[in-house]
Amino acid sequence: MVMRLSKLYGKQIYDTKGYYVGYTDEVLIEIDRGRGKVLALGLPGEKVGIPYDKVTAIGDIILVKARE
Repeated sequence: MVMRLSKLYGKQIYDTKGYYVGYTDEVLIEIDRGRGKVLALGLPGEKVGIPYDKVTAIGDIILVKARE
């Protein structure tokens, strides 16, 4: 899939259990591989990273695997 990184900024992120996680504040990529590495969430007063391999779908929202 090809998508502009700018389209990811500000998207709401939910987990696969339906819980709101946060919104995309930054996206870190591996330049040598050209792949997403981490989605950085903007939370009040902090940033938290979600490994990109936890992303299961990107559409109107971003869906990530829930913690077990």
